[in-house]
Amino acid sequence: MQKLHAEVGIAQLSKNGEELCGDNVDIVRTPESTIIVMSDGLGSGVKANILATLTTKIASVMLKRGIALEDVVNTVAETLPVCRQRKIAYSTLHIIKIGPDGQTTVVEFDCPSTFLVRRGKVIEFPTKEKLVSGKIIREGELCLQEDDILVAVTDGVLHAGIGGLLKLGWGWTGVAAQLADECNESSDAETIGQHLINCCEGYYMGCPGDDSTSLVVKMRYPQQLTVFTGPPADAALDEQLVRQLLSAPGKKVVAGGTTAQIVSRITNCPLKMDLTCYDPQIPPIGYLEGIDLVTEGILTLNAAVDRLINTKNLRNSTKRDGATLLAKLFNNADKIRVFAGLAVNPAHQNPYFPLQMNLKAQVLTKLNSVLQEKGKEVSIEWI
Repeated sequence: MQKLHAEVGIAQLSKNGEELCGDNVDIVRTPESTIIVMSDGLGSGVKANILATLTTKIASVMLKRGIALEDVVNTVAETLPVCRQRKIAYSTLHIIKIGPDGQTTVVEFDCPSTFLVRRGKVIEFPTKEKLVSGKIIREGELCLQEDDILVAVTDGVLHAGIGGLLKLGWGWTGVAAQLADECNESSDAETIGQHLINCCEGYYMGCPGDDSTSLVVKMRYPQQLTVFTGPPADAALDEQLVRQLLSAPGKKVVAGGTTAQIVSRITNCPLKMDLTCYDPQIPPIGYLEGIDLVTEGILTLNAAVDRLINTKNLRNSTKRDGATLLAKLFNNADKIRVFAGLAVNPAHQNPYFPLQMNLKAQVLTKLNSVLQEKGKEVSIEWI
């Protein structure tokens, strides 16, 4: 049975006049589970951000090391101080732990209840109150199914419009009604989260009165992407690599002119170039039967990394250049496997330089870092 994948989308809005958002989200993926921790620091700005970051890091590191959920909550509850004036914790804690079979545990401490969207209906994720270290928390378990959506928000979202467009604020039921309109089978987590924050900013009339964060988790089967870039050091491995590429599940990309010629030769399929989408900075794309995208190598990969960093612009882009198309494939994939050939292109650098000074190695290292920050599972195999 294929494992379910938790697609995570995060959108944030800082309080008016503040550069830093006082909310923080940390995502940790392990072979056993996906762990998401969200915290809202008391107040706003730098102090709130530090408190929220401290909370999420403590919880996520402990959970990653396999420490029991109750011990994690206990440690965070005992560690966080309490505001003398307001008599509340200096930061909230929201934990979502999802197993590969969909079994999900949610823990809520001083934060809004979690939304569960299933078959178009929005309900509250079922939890029960319990006492941990003298503090009341809510904890619940449920087995999620394909296309189920979980949404967690900080109180800035619920308070949107309070005293202005909405006398009592947007509220939990208002957000639930918005989610019922937004969520469907074709909606992705990032788009849902961004639309929610856009509505939130609208109710605040462009001047947010509090930090606001929407965290969206959509359950679906993982999308896979395999990239073949650069010929292997040993030409005898050409055919083996091409066969591996063609038999791989999901989308397939060939990045590099020489690499494309290798695939064309072994598959006996002609390589065709597309000069219709001209971009002075990005080399043209090509077409090969059985391959979803054929691009140039280092220049296109490097430009794709730059586009990945600005996800909002990438999603709205209608460009058809190789870098944009490649960045979209990376952004939509969950599991990415890269076959990187060690044959050195003399035009790029001295072939006697160590691997660390290889331009391709530098670009792929940067790509790996950006993709992992987005929660992707990445493997790079040097051949």
